[in-house]
Amino acid sequence: MATAAYEERKQRLIDSLRAAAGGVSLGKRTSSNLFRYQPRARSGRRIDLSGFNRVLGVDTVRRRLEVEGLATFESIVDHTLPHGLVPLITPELKHITIGGAIVGIGIESNCYRHGFVHDGMLEAEVLVPDGRIVACSAEREPDLFRALPNSYGTLGYILRASMRLMPALPYVHLHTTRFSDVDAYLEAMRAATERTDLDFVEGTFYSENLFFLTVSRFVDKPPRVDDILRRNIFYRLIEREPDVYLTTKDYLFRYDPDWFWNVPETPAYNLFRRFAPASMRNSGFYKRYIDAKTRLLGRVAPNRPESEEPLIQDWEVPWERAAELTRFALREVDLGGRPWIVTAIRTPATPTLYPVKAGALYYNLGCYCQVRKPAGRDAYHYTRIMDRKCFDLGGIKMLYSSTFLSQAEFGRLYNGAEYDRLKARYDPHGRQRTLFEKCVVASA
Repeated sequence: MATAAYEERKQRLIDSLRAAAGGVSLGKRTSSNLFRYQPRARSGRRIDLSGFNRVLGVDTVRRRLEVEGLATFESIVDHTLPHGLVPLITPELKHITIGGAIVGIGIESNCYRHGFVHDGMLEAEVLVPDGRIVACSAEREPDLFRALPNSYGTLGYILRASMRLMPALPYVHLHTTRFSDVDAYLEAMRAATERTDLDFVEGTFYSENLFFLTVSRFVDKPPRVDDILRRNIFYRLIEREPDVYLTTKDYLFRYDPDWFWNVPETPAYNLFRRFAPASMRNSGFYKRYIDAKTRLLGRVAPNRPESEEPLIQDWEVPWERAAELTRFALREVDLGGRPWIVTAIRTPATPTLYPVKAGALYYNLGCYCQVRKPAGRDAYHYTRIMDRKCFDLGGIKMLYSSTFLSQAEFGRLYNGAEYDRLKARYDPHGRQRTLFEKCVVASA
């Protein structure tokens, strides 16, 4: 029944797209997890894919998930976890969609073992801009299959995907160790990725002598279960408690209740944490609130001076350059007391448009907060200098947030020649923007 309903929705969508004139862009009901620093103008007709948000089936024997592209990871985990299964990679914000995490680059604290979200994809049905539905896998239309990661919908939107699942126990035990030296910290993290008794590895740090490494494993019967919705802020809890026990769902979405560290720690907001409805204690609610507030202030006071600007980015460098990137970030960027977050990544394959080396260990450095504008510097100074350092170290950055590159450099970093070939094949009439236009030039 679920598959039949999917086929009906798919046919209606094909008919709608064929009737559309000009370019198209994605319409959905969930909050966007793209972070463009400046307002962007939308282009083209909005194609509503919001109905493609269902979990179609869970095969517990083959550990396989059939799911529509706009299903959120929260809905996926709600379907799979009762069977003792979860996706190989589950990004920590509940309202990220499976299709978005595939055509973007989805990461988590077990990427060192399972790669990115897209590395769990077995096959997909993709709505390409000319109105065709193209089924792709490693054997069938392999060029499209390998180019979906980091394409951001510019080669097509995922309507359905088949994904691998992994076993999961009901709870997770987290153990955190504090370090005061960056080299010892990074060596401990690297060593943790080689251990077979761990399921997750990640860290946070604040200064040149304050680093936290958290290693975690699934457990069946914990001595207690800690609360990170009402009583504790997750990242504060692991800093003061060496051992923390969470339900598996709480662990997978551990940063969602406070949108990492973007909900202020004040008496008023502490009351909000304690008593607000669960529907308001999630990243999707906060994102909608911030977006609405920004639009309102832009209309009421369009010329007001801004004292802060976003620094919401992820950078990846080869592991041997991790210490250099860390020291640069600590020396050159002021987060105002908020943490940096790091994880290790090793992917089994090299996606066409995100050319990291298969089998190599990478260091992912993330920052997700507002920062005070440095006096006398250009707008988005911190983003610009961190980007440049990342590229100079042989690294690459994710494109879910603002990027400041020339078209030539963008093409060099993200395999532009191959992208152009694929764009001509799957979007010969230019109905969808290019990757450069969507991620760098003014776009939605």
